[in-house]
Amino acid sequence: MRSIAALALLSTLLSAVPASAANEPPISLPKLSSWQMNYGDDTCQLAARFGSAENSVILELRREQPGDAIDLQLFGQRLQFKGLNVPVELTFGSNGVPHVRGGTSMIVDGPNKLPLVRLTGLLIDGSFDQNHPDMILPAIPPAREAKVTSITFKLPSAKRYRLETGSMGVPLAAMRVCTDDLIKGWGYDPTVQSALVRSVTPANNPTKWVSTSDIPSKIAVMHYGLIRFRLDIDPAGNPVGCKVLYRTNPDEFSDLSCKLLLKRARFKPALDAQGKPVKSFYINSIRWNVPHG
Repeated sequence: MRSIAALALLSTLLSAVPASAANEPPISLPKLSSWQMNYGDDTCQLAARFGSAENSVILELRREQPGDAIDLQLFGQRLQFKGLNVPVELTFGSNGVPHVRGGTSMIVDGPNKLPLVRLTGLLIDGSFDQNHPDMILPAIPPAREAKVTSITFKLPSAKRYRLETGSMGVPLAAMRVCTDDLIKGWGYDPTVQSALVRSVTPANNPTKWVSTSDIPSKIAVMHYGLIRFRLDIDPAGNPVGCKVLYRTNPDEFSDLSCKLLLKRARFKPALDAQGKPVKSFYINSIRWNVPHG
């Protein structure tokens, strides 16, 4: 059996959508519920339901730290995909530019077996510097967020749907309040973290943090696991704590991931507004994939 373990590449912009494909009119899905905010210990989740009562799509926006980047999850029987990785065409706002982004797909366990597609590191204005994914980008003005009133998505060989979100200004403002409270609970000062001139940056190769020989046989039979984690990094660049924020499989993958990250990952520390090293955190994902055979 050959095992593969790799750090997930976040926020990867794959390509712009051809004009002919983008001109296909979307199917409008009205909002069925108000936005619901879940203030968790490790993540802020904003969710609403769209479409019809008989065939709805749930949109969930997640944010695990202050900033403009969001993770997006779609649940619903309207989603059609093949394989674990799927390209998703996304457009924020009626006048936004559609782009194709790499998503992770799966079927959620439960009586309804809902299809799920997850995308990470999105910016609601569609901007992204793919050559420097870890750089600190200028903040998106609230007025620009307020102009976004819909999110359109399309999976391969499926119809294009437009979620009629209404203005995203108020929901995303609530998300900011939640994330500030979030990191206060972790022991960080939101004012210091928002003024960093350098965020925590890997000092050694992230592809070496996990390897093909790290998967014990007792969990190799699970074949797949996605782990979203947070590392607490001291001013010297050493990881001093690990927290799993999201997982798709039992705790074995979580425990293994944190053990390896604390042992192998090293960082350049964050720098505050005066250029002084300060404690901060690093959030990323590991995608464990154990092929059959």
